[in-house]
Amino acid sequence: MQIVVDNEVLEIAGRRQRVILAMLALRPNTVVSVEQLIDAVWDTTPPPTARTQVQICVSALRRLFRSSGCPWRLRTRSDGYLLEAAEEQVDHLLFRRQLESARAHEKAGELDRAVRELRAALALWRGPALSGVMSDLVQRNAVRLDDSRMRANVERIRMELELGRHAEVCADLQLLVEEHPLHEELHGYLMLALYRCGRQAEALEAFRRARTILIEKVGVEPSSELRLLERAILNHDKTLDLPFSGARTAEHAEPGTAETALIPGQLPAVLADFTGRESHLAGIQQWLGGEASARGNSGYQPTRVVVISGRCGVGKSSLAIRAAHALADDYPDGHLYANLRELAPEGSSARVIGRFLRALGVEGSAIPEDPDECAAAFRTRLVGKRLLVVLDDAVSEQQVLPLLPGCATCAVIVTSRTKLSALPGAHRVHVEELDDAQSVELLSRIVGEDRIEAERTGALRLARLCGGLPLALRIAGARLVAKPHWPVRKLVGRLSDEARRLDELTHGYLELRSPLALTYASLDPSAQRLFRLVSLVEMHEFPGWVAAALLDTELDVAEDVLERLVDENVLDVVEYPQERLVRYRMHDLIRIYARERLHATESAEDRDAAARRLLGAWLTRADQAHHAEYGGDYTVVRGDGQRWVAPGGELLALDGSPIAWWEGDRVALTAAVRQAAAIGADEVCWELALRSVTLFESRGCFDDWWETTTVALRVARKAGNTRGSAAMLYSLGTLHLFRQRLDEAERQFAEALALFERCGDSHGMGLALRNAAHLDWLRGDTTAMLAKYEEALGRLREAGDLMGEAHVLCNLAKYRLSIEDHRGARELLDGAYGISVETGCVRGQAQALYRYAELHLRAGDLDEAEAALDSTLALVREVCDRIGEVHALYGLGMVYTKQQRRDRAEELLRRALSLAKLVGAEQLEEQIGYGLAELAFAGGDLSAVTRYRAAVGTRTPDPDRVRIGKTVAESDAAGADHGTVGQLGTRCRSGG
Repeated sequence: MQIVVDNEVLEIAGRRQRVILAMLALRPNTVVSVEQLIDAVWDTTPPPTARTQVQICVSALRRLFRSSGCPWRLRTRSDGYLLEAAEEQVDHLLFRRQLESARAHEKAGELDRAVRELRAALALWRGPALSGVMSDLVQRNAVRLDDSRMRANVERIRMELELGRHAEVCADLQLLVEEHPLHEELHGYLMLALYRCGRQAEALEAFRRARTILIEKVGVEPSSELRLLERAILNHDKTLDLPFSGARTAEHAEPGTAETALIPGQLPAVLADFTGRESHLAGIQQWLGGEASARGNSGYQPTRVVVISGRCGVGKSSLAIRAAHALADDYPDGHLYANLRELAPEGSSARVIGRFLRALGVEGSAIPEDPDECAAAFRTRLVGKRLLVVLDDAVSEQQVLPLLPGCATCAVIVTSRTKLSALPGAHRVHVEELDDAQSVELLSRIVGEDRIEAERTGALRLARLCGGLPLALRIAGARLVAKPHWPVRKLVGRLSDEARRLDELTHGYLELRSPLALTYASLDPSAQRLFRLVSLVEMHEFPGWVAAALLDTELDVAEDVLERLVDENVLDVVEYPQERLVRYRMHDLIRIYARERLHATESAEDRDAAARRLLGAWLTRADQAHHAEYGGDYTVVRGDGQRWVAPGGELLALDGSPIAWWEGDRVALTAAVRQAAAIGADEVCWELALRSVTLFESRGCFDDWWETTTVALRVARKAGNTRGSAAMLYSLGTLHLFRQRLDEAERQFAEALALFERCGDSHGMGLALRNAAHLDWLRGDTTAMLAKYEEALGRLREAGDLMGEAHVLCNLAKYRLSIEDHRGARELLDGAYGISVETGCVRGQAQALYRYAELHLRAGDLDEAEAALDSTLALVREVCDRIGEVHALYGLGMVYTKQQRRDRAEELLRRALSLAKLVGAEQLEEQIGYGLAELAFAGGDLSAVTRYRAAVGTRTPDPDRVRIGKTVAESDAAGADHGTVGQLGTRCRSGG
């Protein structure tokens, strides 16, 4: 069993994970119950913690999928788990589909295609199914897969023999007979193949070996079918020979009525600098060339049609013409070509059909005037001919349908800016922009290799400014050819000015603006408006609901308009299957044209209103995510930023956890903060920045945290926004606190408190005091800490901030534990946990459970501590809190240390250390380092004290870590067991 992502084999750690993955992959897109998974892993003797261990394994698999880019998703259901995967992403599903396809082809008499399908299906196998997965239940399922493989092999051999490929299958048969010596059908096929190869004696020897094996192993004689086959071979029975299959002759005209028809050759010339598209060409040739082009019209085979779609300037026509020339020999009766947009601007096809009939030798007077009769005459003229039709730049399916031949001996290549999805039975090829290497190669072919190689960096920059569009690259290349004295960097400089870029991409008859204008003109008014407004979106990619905000309309209405732009290849769809996200993107050159149309059409007031609706929609989404994460509008300062919701108050549901949503839109959110700053929307700017802190904190995105907060602080100060400035200073102070920069944090908190007091924001003061109190704790000033917590608690309760209150209670419980007041700590934790359950805040529940674990640990109840930390780990993983996961792994490592399970403890602590480094949690790195030092000392490693001394002193240490360090040092001096591991650590909470 393997998972392969981008040709990299992923490592699946541990037997239990492999067994659970195998069970889920055997039944993808179907719920597999927890009981089944337990049975697969432990059979009849599961441990009491089996459910928890299954949950841990599933979480590990989820992390593996996310970190590797694996498109699979693991979903939790009420009674088990479900592996979401597309059919083509799971080998045994793909194998089954190809098997069914092969049988369908066989039924239709297409044995050659059936054999190709079977070979492709069998090529998916590398050995016995799920070998090495140690589970009786998995292996029982694997037997069925191996049986399917055997049946597919037998069917392939039978069909190949029917096709007369006896020589080719002999070697395969001999190997299969060795692997499956009791399979009589294989013995029979081997005998037949050898006989048809003229090897009668070897065929009879094969029968004798089969008989010996059957008698020795199972004590039976060969079947009557095998014995009859032996007799037929002995007698040279004619029934064993292949039936004669002479080639069918083509249809003939009646005697005396033959006429000489013209052979049209209307294809335009192939571009001399045609570059790339090798895979597209191969696919088109496979679909239309070779055997496909030569098959007859048996009455049920459709005309083969290839539709090449893509945006204007991407090279659809060049590809179609290049492919048509490559297929010329396969269509000896001629090639017809028409540009449908030029010849039939209203969509009528009659004019094109008339041209085609004249090209085929029909006199103008003989062409029917009625469009239907004209189309029928065209189809009649093509019966029995092998002719290729190229229809360039089609507008719609209605335009194409009358131009399709009615026989399977002809083929059609259509290009269109839309996908023509309603055209039945078409093979579709979508053409994207050229990549960097192909773009530079195209420039080399136009301008000259020496000139481009001399300025390789500039050529790459030029290719990117052209966006990989062949038309833009050809225009740029033509300009360089016309100006041999220009260095490439000169044209790069001219194109770098976005306002002039489309003007610069003009040369002679070549220009980019005209095809863009044609595309724009083909849109209906609502699509044209959205086309213009999308240029306001500063994000590289954006979700679909953005269209509703820009148009100020309902979500469903906006989605329909958006999809029309997708259909016209104005927008790209960007899918992230592993995250189940769909985003939209506009090509840079199209965006420039859209912005031109925006400024030419929309007033400044309308442009500003649309931009503010867009930013207001982002703020509404951030509100939703924060509310879902904390169970209400808690732990955050609220301003007066203008929100936007769809008419009627419709909100778009978050897909998955709030953190997953934030993570998916992290880049867009930071771009939204910058855009809000650029247009002076100070309230929206600081509110977006503050609500995004939850993501930045839990995922360790400290650079994004710093950028958005400093940008928003600058805008708030410029606007004289006191509350916004206070909120951003409070956020910056929390960031400095996370990074152990205590002096900077103290200054930011002091200034934030002063500004909150100035504007009368008691809630903001409570939040800032809460985090400033934690700073006092780090410095060991418990008197100041308790005073701040007391005041913060009163202000937060007055504001109705339940989760802010829960955070303070949790931190006060931590203090109570430090002075051995277990009863007081439990009362505080009960309050914090109760609030978190009441609000549905999983994050708060995890914090309280973590503190409960410390309480159990101090009481010496290691099993209860372990259970609490297991639950904590599950909760923080549920909300994608990576910092919380570090804490939970560290806590479990320390518990396992106390339980003398040193190998397991070291494994978890090292995993926690790796994750802490990944998310940049420097404070936690030190804390985990102390834990590893304790563990090493307990195992007799005398370098533990040295490691501690090397680590301490780099930052202001947390009192918890001082306690841990003292414990190690005291144990070293006493030569005794190092006793308590101290408190499990701390975590401040920000305003996000």
